[in-house]
Amino acid sequence: MKTLICTATSLELSGIFPSISSSEIETAGSCFEKKGISFLVTGIGVLNTYASLVQFHLNTPVDRILLIGIAGAYAGAREEVRVLGTPVIIEKEVVADLGAEDSDSFLNLNDLCLGKLEYYESRSLTVFDDLFGDSLKALPVVTGATVNTATGKKTTGILRAEKYGVEVESMEGAGALKFGEDFGIPVLQIRSISNIATTRDRESWDIIGAIKSLRDLCGGVL
Repeated sequence: MKTLICTATSLELSGIFPSISSSEIETAGSCFEKKGISFLVTGIGVLNTYASLVQFHLNTPVDRILLIGIAGAYAGAREEVRVLGTPVIIEKEVVADLGAEDSDSFLNLNDLCLGKLEYYESRSLTVFDDLFGDSLKALPVVTGATVNTATGKKTTGILRAEKYGVEVESMEGAGALKFGEDFGIPVLQIRSISNIATTRDRESWDIIGAIKSLRDLCGGVL
């Protein structure tokens, strides 16, 4: 089974898989193969993610995709999800900032009568059992928001969480899950919580700890 593992940045990739050196990533560009597994650095954002996956798959067809990275948890998420360094499985994603501002509220496509609000879903996740065994069963399963502008205000985090019923946010998830739906390819998205998506306070973040927890979880894959 042809497996593709992707991250948004080379920092995440080398941090999660320390056996991959920075020179390997720089020499190979955004994609390379190691021990029979393909690796891809998609770039940041939903557009880069979708376009990178389409281009890669058209040149090198894959059977399944593992998307790994960090995420922010909303203040209203379950207690176990809000613990920094906690890996979660994001099984559904919605683009949470597609629409229009209206004073202190936000209007999505449904509100504007411009189209249907879509949640993109992961399917057939049992095809990843050979990579992780039972280690995924203990992870919280959440619905995520994909955003182009990360939350930096308390009110924004509350609005997004309540409007869409989401617990975490990232900048790439919907692109990967939509790709999976469009091409009929299973996509497993695992993210570790690096911060609370509220008023921006970088001193409270733990990106290093989030990446370490992903390294501990995924270390046996490569």
